[in-house]
Amino acid sequence: MQRMLAVLAANPAADGAGLIAMVCFIAWPLFQARSMMLIAYIGNNLCFALHYALLGHWTAAAMNGLMSVQTVVAIMLVRQPRLRWAYYALMPVLALASVVTWQGVPSFLAAAATTLSTIGRMQTNDVILRVLLLAATPFWAVHDLIIGSFPGLIADVLSMATGATMLLRYPRCADRSDPRAIEGS
Repeated sequence: MQRMLAVLAANPAADGAGLIAMVCFIAWPLFQARSMMLIAYIGNNLCFALHYALLGHWTAAAMNGLMSVQTVVAIMLVRQPRLRWAYYALMPVLALASVVTWQGVPSFLAAAATTLSTIGRMQTNDVILRVLLLAATPFWAVHDLIIGSFPGLIADVLSMATGATMLLRYPRCADRSDPRAIEGS
């Protein structure tokens, strides 16, 4: 905790970006529509990319930046399934970015979380999307604990709580999505 507070005090710009990212990350599970969940996730990704870059954690910054691009494509996949090639094309870029920016265990955790999120965003079924995005969160939590990101850790814990709550409420929520992954994936 002492380390987190020191990181927090030393990086006010990173704290601001982390705070906005935290709000987006906590909010995404509250939306019922896939597109709104993913739009909130873009805000989370862009602000956490800036947050991690300002802290010098380049794998996490790269993963979040690339995931925001991938999420834009994921939103369009429902109406234009042919765009899945663009989504798939970003997967090796994510892997390469992990290798190029490798910083040990934090990089592994960021890459593992990104893998789960990447698979999740391809789903048109809201429940599967929620489960996979939620499954990525513990990896980010451990990552944030290791690097001392207080906004990241708080966002992770609160997102897990809201995500689990929304999954438990799910039977009462309307899901008009297709239970299969995006056509052809």
